[in-house]
Amino acid sequence: RIVQIAVTIHYVEKDPIAWSSLVNPETPIMNTGNHQITDAMVADAPLFKVIAPALAPRLLNVDLMGYNIKDFDLKFLQVEMKRAEVDWPWNGFIIDPLHIFRIRRGHTLENAYRTYVDPKGFTGAHNARVDVAATEAVLIGQLTQHEDLPRTVKELSEFCFPHPENSVDKSGKMIWVGEHVAINFGKHRGRLLKDIDRGYIKWLSIADFPDDVKEIAEEALEGRFPIK
Repeated sequence: RIVQIAVTIHYVEKDPIAWSSLVNPETPIMNTGNHQITDAMVADAPLFKVIAPALAPRLLNVDLMGYNIKDFDLKFLQVEMKRAEVDWPWNGFIIDPLHIFRIRRGHTLENAYRTYVDPKGFTGAHNARVDVAATEAVLIGQLTQHEDLPRTVKELSEFCFPHPENSVDKSGKMIWVGEHVAINFGKHRGRLLKDIDRGYIKWLSIADFPDDVKEIAEEALEGRFPIK
């Protein structure tokens, strides 16, 4: 769900107009780690379905630019517009600085090595032994250059792959809400596992999810739910 939205519309012949607003997602905010927005902050904010009717036409005949917008922001907008039952047949160009950065710099091991170890790079890339040594050197360089990075294996792993502190499984697909387990993604996000229909739980048990998620789903089908 969207908890904050900001838009700057650029015009050819007049100054840009910027607008932003917090958004009440109508469900508890499970993870505030990235944006620091809490339930209290959005308690009096407008619902997206209130904003959407005025926002949709302003974002219709425009081209969009944003960092990772195609894979993140645009999908959120499309889902929220549909949930708000607002027609938004957007069809325009997309500019994404993230993709420009990837094209120009790339996320290859060689470029990481030049950034964190030696601007001259290294020879023998794609040889497994050489790549392992280079990767070790890159991590050491990252830890040296970024003093705020975590220093333990557990904390560094969570930095790379963050999930809610109250996560039931390793990927954060399910979380604790009080003493009960709730779904933390998709259409049932925020709903307790015990209240969800068996068909959906069956899908969880056989779809492409991590093994610990499937095990929880399989147990739930037998009427056994995790105990905190």
